[in-house]
Amino acid sequence: MPPRKSESPRSDDDAPARGKKKKKPAGPRWPLYAGIAAGGLVVLLLVIGVGIIGIIFGVKAFRGTPAEPVAKWSRYNSAENEFGFDYPTGWHCRESGIKNKRGVIFSNSGTTITVKENMTGSLIGDIAGAANFGKEVSDERSPVAKVHELRKPEGAKEEPAVTVTTKAGKARRSLYTDGSRRGYRATVLLHQTALDIFCECHESDWETLRPAFERLIESVARGG
Repeated sequence: MPPRKSESPRSDDDAPARGKKKKKPAGPRWPLYAGIAAGGLVVLLLVIGVGIIGIIFGVKAFRGTPAEPVAKWSRYNSAENEFGFDYPTGWHCRESGIKNKRGVIFSNSGTTITVKENMTGSLIGDIAGAANFGKEVSDERSPVAKVHELRKPEGAKEEPAVTVTTKAGKARRSLYTDGSRRGYRATVLLHQTALDIFCECHESDWETLRPAFERLIESVARGG
């Protein structure tokens, strides 16, 4: 037999190429980043929108519905008929106190009317009246004016008081501002006591409710 030819060993370079997949070049990543940014922006806008809506509804809930002019009236008389006045029909009423120190609060949609009886005002009025020796004096020097000034709450922002006529006689009334609220403070002298009256509402409701506040104050009478 003829001798076999020896085969030279194959090097790795001579080995048949193995099936290796070529990697595709990576595409640009900016579309991915742009999508993430757009999604984040949408979420942020939704959060801001929900927050604004929540604030709007929160303010409305806190302030209540806008006030309407008072069309119907009822008459309030204290427990022992010491005093009385007109008030808007249907408003919530809460009474407190004892004889000569009675109090009543009417409320409706963020508006409050507070009437408190006290003996201090009457005493001051008697002293001021005695100091005038029964003489006719100007409204600014009248007993009710003295009481009104002395009963002014500390730090209150009030305009100068004016004299108004009630069924109980002359009274004093001041317009005051307390933050976003406005109101009237009035002082009325009765036989043996005096009344501190506060009528307060949101500033946006002031022009609507001001006539009602004025009517209530002017309707105050001794003995109901």
